Amino acid sequence: MIVVLDASGAAEIASKTEAGIEFINIMMRAERVLAPDIYMAEINNYAWKIGRKDKSRADVCIEVADECIQYIDEYVSSFELWKEALRMAQTEDHPAYDMLYAVIARRHDAMLLTMDKKLFSICEKLSIKCKNMELVRELSNNT
Repeated sequence: MIVVLDASGAAEIASKTEAGIEFINIMMRAERVLAPDIYMAEINNYAWKIGRKDKSRADVCIEVADECIQYIDEYVSSFELWKEALRMAQTEDHPAYDMLYAVIARRHDAMLLTMDKKLFSICEKLSIKCKNMELVRELSNNT
C-alpha cells in the first residue's frame, strides 16, 4: 500500500491526536509515503502558527516541522501535477494545492490521509482512496 499524507494529517500525527495515531498506524503498514513538494511549505506554515499562537512553544517549531517532514519518503514535483490538479480544482471548486495530494493518490492508487472534510468528499466522489478520521469519528458518534 502507498500512502499520501497531507499537511492536515501530518499536523494530527505531530499533535498525537487519536486521528494522528490512526494515521501513523496506517503509515507504518505502507511501503511508501508520498507528498507533493509543497508539503514542506505547508508544514513550515503549520509550525510557524504553533509558535505564533504560543510564544512559549516557539523553540519547538523547528522540531515539529522536522518531525513532519520526516514522515514523507518521497516528494513529488508539483510541476508534474499542476495541470491535472488545476483541472480538478476547477471541476470540484476546491483549492488547487489540495488537489495536488488527490492527483498523487489517484496516480499511485494510494490512500490519501487528510483531515480536510471537503477534500475527503471529493476523493470519495472521484473514487480516490482516502481516510479522514474526523468524519469517521463523527459517523461513529452519530450511531
